[in-house]
Amino acid sequence: MNNLKQKILAFIDSEHESPILAFIAIGITPILFYVANNYWALNSISHLLFFLACLTVFLVGLYVVYYLCFKTNKKLHKHEGHALFWFLVIGVIFFLTHTYFNSTLKRIFLLLALVVLWKLIPFKPRKLYKKIIVMLLLFSGLSMLRILIHAYEDIKPDTWIKQPDEIENVKFKKTPNVYMIQPDGYVSEQMFASSPYSAKSDLFSWLETNGYKVYNGFRSNYPASLTSNASLFAMKQHKFAEMLFPKIEMANGREIISTNNPVVSIFNNNGYQTHFIAEDEYFQQNKKQKIYDYYNIKKSDFPYLTTGGSEVRDVYKDFKKVFKPEDRNPKFFFIEKLLPHHVAFYNTDESIDAERLRYLSRIEEVNVWLKDIVTYISDNDENSIIIILADHGGWVGLRSFNDLFSNEKPELIKSIFSNIAAIKWNGNLSEGYDKDLKSNVNIFRVLFATLSENPKYLDNLEDDSSYNLKLNNLGYKDVIKSIDGKGNVVNILD
Repeated sequence: MNNLKQKILAFIDSEHESPILAFIAIGITPILFYVANNYWALNSISHLLFFLACLTVFLVGLYVVYYLCFKTNKKLHKHEGHALFWFLVIGVIFFLTHTYFNSTLKRIFLLLALVVLWKLIPFKPRKLYKKIIVMLLLFSGLSMLRILIHAYEDIKPDTWIKQPDEIENVKFKKTPNVYMIQPDGYVSEQMFASSPYSAKSDLFSWLETNGYKVYNGFRSNYPASLTSNASLFAMKQHKFAEMLFPKIEMANGREIISTNNPVVSIFNNNGYQTHFIAEDEYFQQNKKQKIYDYYNIKKSDFPYLTTGGSEVRDVYKDFKKVFKPEDRNPKFFFIEKLLPHHVAFYNTDESIDAERLRYLSRIEEVNVWLKDIVTYISDNDENSIIIILADHGGWVGLRSFNDLFSNEKPELIKSIFSNIAAIKWNGNLSEGYDKDLKSNVNIFRVLFATLSENPKYLDNLEDDSSYNLKLNNLGYKDVIKSIDGKGNVVNILD
């Protein structure tokens, strides 16, 4: 360690300029930081090649400019140290204002801090820019450590997904078309009637009138789309995939949803054509999708750098393009609708009330959409199974994203997990097969037991508990059981 310190000091005191190292430092710092913070949306070979290409173009371009300015022009050569200093300062400011200092107030604070530093630190450009290089490389080292942790979680076996029986070899005796429609964040009827929603939706009575079985007291097993759907399509409780540092962006969640999962494999093995119709590219960000026969959003439709919402589709319109009731081959459709969605966060009592009203307004909008699409399906495919299943609750009543991980009020816990579940079985349900159906994780196991007319698959229903993350004293998150299998709010470490 002492030897390393001596080398760093020698580098800072050296009279030689270090343009290439400066370019590398300012080039890799934002890339590694971005990858460390968004690893599970970027963990593909194509993304690795993309970032390598970006870094190469950046470094070559900078060096060409540097060479033309300072190696071919003797007048500018003496200002090389000043230029490298200002280049790094501007680069660091740009990086900070787009990461940690991303609000007006924070940027004013950053400006004042830079002015103070300018007054306190002697202006020696060469030493200063080399110190900046050292700090950038140390910061990049921390980002690299986080990436290595994620990489370990990426390549280690996902043992949690292993099924307890041979359900992956199930053979269907009935093959109706199956439509799973997912209105994001739509809560159950009981939740609507209670605080903090205190409202009513006419959708539930409409569904019952039109032959749907509405499952009372239903809930998701996880608080957000990625974790909930990973469990849904794996038919297993993952408890955040045994991550070293559990996150909502769980390890390999996207791979399970859109790349490889037992549910779609089972449909494929039984001769089904499978369709993945999403409103945006969120589930497909890492560009790995391959298991479904059809995706309405292709890998080439959205950029490499996206947080979701770069490619927004009219899913009803996309569904109609591939809906062919005259085709007798059985089909499975997963259709995602990003309404009513969960509330936004502004951390005030007024915003909680306003977000509740906005949520209820979106309920009215999505009710019209749901009635329209399921009526269209029923009119054209009268023997199908139609599943309306939300991924989680609407989060109404929460103040902030951190409140999602810290609030222990029973009514707000239920607001996070309570979700709509309604199925039009059209005579396909075997009596009693769904008597223990209470949460998302067991939907497909019950469905497959019904289609195979084999109750043995019901012997291995998963525990219906709902899991969340809780902030600990170190600022990290622990996995907790928020609701037990009987529906009691418990909030205990798992």
